[in-house]
Amino acid sequence: MMNIKQLKILKALINTGSYTKTASLLNYTQSNISQQINQLEVELQNELFIYSNKQLVQTEFLSQILPLVNDYISTHDQILNVSKNGSNNRKLKIAAPESLVTTGLSDLIKNFLEKYPETDIDLYNNTCSYNQTLLSNGEVDIAFVVNKEIQNKYINKYVLCSEEIVIVAHREAPDSLEGLLKNKRYNHFVINEKDSTYRKMFEEFASENKLEIAKKTELWSIDTIKTFLLDNMGFSVLPLRTVKDEIRMNNLKIIGEYNDFPLFYSFALTKKKNWENTLINLFLQETKEFIFKKRNIIK
Repeated sequence: MMNIKQLKILKALINTGSYTKTASLLNYTQSNISQQINQLEVELQNELFIYSNKQLVQTEFLSQILPLVNDYISTHDQILNVSKNGSNNRKLKIAAPESLVTTGLSDLIKNFLEKYPETDIDLYNNTCSYNQTLLSNGEVDIAFVVNKEIQNKYINKYVLCSEEIVIVAHREAPDSLEGLLKNKRYNHFVINEKDSTYRKMFEEFASENKLEIAKKTELWSIDTIKTFLLDNMGFSVLPLRTVKDEIRMNNLKIIGEYNDFPLFYSFALTKKKNWENTLINLFLQETKEFIFKKRNIIK
């Protein structure tokens, strides 16, 4: 019957994409890895991998069951952790975007760990879209995202606060988007990854309004984006919370006001399960209390 050893071999094979690398990683023989995967495929009556262009590729069936596999492994590890360390040693896996980590979430985590020092927290910093994928796949316990809405019947969503998305540039930039796009220096869209929810929103807005963006630069962090803007290069579209200090100090400014932009929200997301996780509920409660007390931080 299917067992945790087989599922951990399966997960390692997904991560390495190679039977040889998986065998080396887990200190098994390659034939043993192949045998365990074959046994799984026989029991599940479905292929888990196929070869395409000499690459090991997940089947659609494996993609469908992967969230359940991750949940099974996570639950198994939690049970072992409690058995080994007692109920006082607990771990939370949290995924969050940079825009929230640097504007309040890190303080929340710090306060939580001071209040509950027996807890370990693993923090994953990714785009909002990828954070939701990690949650759906069972790889994190809580995902924080900034988005217009969440449409997934398998996810619990908790609205934390509204998020104003603004067009922002150097204080010397033209006051309107129209004027900005006519200026060679400023018609340069400096933004984060393609997966960014507010980047997608603005690109849809630009397409619908037939705005001509002359140049686009993709950067890896909001701090780096702000460095470009402070050096008087281009414009960006960011959550207001991430540029409040620079605007207050008159180093950057908001370009126009666009009521056509949809309203965004910060969400905390968890997976719907048939059992309660006390630690997750405790962190969510602390999150709500923290926001209530620190509205000037998370707003």
